[in-house]
Amino acid sequence: MNKSLKSLAATALFTIAAGGLPAAAMALDFMPLGEGALPSGSYVEDFQFTILPGESVPWHYHPGKIYGVVVSGTLTEDHGCGQAPAQLGAGSAFIEQPGAIHRVFNYGTEPVVLVFTFIVPAANKDYNGITVLVSGPRCDR
Repeated sequence: MNKSLKSLAATALFTIAAGGLPAAAMALDFMPLGEGALPSGSYVEDFQFTILPGESVPWHYHPGKIYGVVVSGTLTEDHGCGQAPAQLGAGSAFIEQPGAIHRVFNYGTEPVVLVFTFIVPAANKDYNGITVLVSGPRCDR
């Protein structure tokens, strides 16, 4: 991958913070843990991500699959379209499929700490962020 993991993390944070939404998280802690190439040409990137109480990440999707674990706190995830938001507590694991639009919140009193693995498809090897911001989900399916 041409971009360093640190550059990817900084770009992802800027992308989220620049969303301009008042409820968007602005002081996120995004720590790269490592990266590696798969024989398929895809890349694996590991991160620790902290969302402080009262913070959120606005509507977004990821261009690759994400596997995550909630280390502490309770994460609330909203997929919209009339679905009830999911609450994921410490010890919960989850998968985000590529292109799945959602937003996340920390409504609790302690930081939500997530560790996740992002599989970057070979077609997106020059992509320089982990999150693509959108205006909301498409509910006409």
